[in-house]
Amino acid sequence: MGRVVLLTGGGRGLGRIMAHALAKEGHRLILSSRSEDTLIKTVEECRELGAGDVRYIVADLAPAGGAEELADAALQCFGQVDVLVNNAGMGINEVSPDYLTNPYRFWRSDRTVIERYLAVNTVAPMLLAIRLAKQMVERGWGRIVANSTSLDTMLRTSLYGASKSGLEAETAIMANDLIGTGVTANILVPGGGCGSRMTDEMGIPREAVLAPEIMGPPMAFLASNEADGINGRRIQARLWDASLPPAQAMAAAGDVIAWTGCGIQGQQPAITARSAPGRYQEQ
Repeated sequence: MGRVVLLTGGGRGLGRIMAHALAKEGHRLILSSRSEDTLIKTVEECRELGAGDVRYIVADLAPAGGAEELADAALQCFGQVDVLVNNAGMGINEVSPDYLTNPYRFWRSDRTVIERYLAVNTVAPMLLAIRLAKQMVERGWGRIVANSTSLDTMLRTSLYGASKSGLEAETAIMANDLIGTGVTANILVPGGGCGSRMTDEMGIPREAVLAPEIMGPPMAFLASNEADGINGRRIQARLWDASLPPAQAMAAAGDVIAWTGCGIQGQQPAITARSAPGRYQEQ
């Protein structure tokens, strides 16, 4: 029987594609979204594709307590969660569907919209990981996979860029904290504009962007035992060659996470080495 996977934003778009890939591997799936009708459809598809079992949870990650409630409900489904896929997110189309012709400038935001983007794209994924990591560590195996965005998009798109860069930085920190536990944390992104509801609403034709199906093979790999040694990496799905053995495909598609090694590093006092991964002092 496969692993237990909680996949947020699992009813449509990239989440649906990743759910299909995981279903084909026989994993037990818990899909969440705000939209019950899309969840029901994707659950049926995953069952037909061979998933060990599939459940769904309608959840809104924006309100306080939403992420915690989802984590607790997911644990009740099968008694554990082995793989957390932080895929749900708000795109810039939520506030600016005409972004391409009317770019969204940062001064158009207010506290309400800023806090909503951070709540869904940054805070909720962190809280889900916080809630679920301990039971993964106790079993000595687990996966945290987050879908952030392309680096150039982070620097081009207000709200979306800030919230997704925060998610990636925190995922990198998770990877460091998890060294030696058997649990890993990685980033999986399409590697450019990818066919989704966001690009559709922005008026970008599907033939002009990456096919969402590219997310399937690397997601299936990351949830497998073959990926045991992969931690703190950014995987670009567009570079994944599914014709290669997974380890070779990973070598070609993997990159540094969260700007590691990019630019001049800060000079830190020697005492900060005490907080290096795996050497935290008990308080």
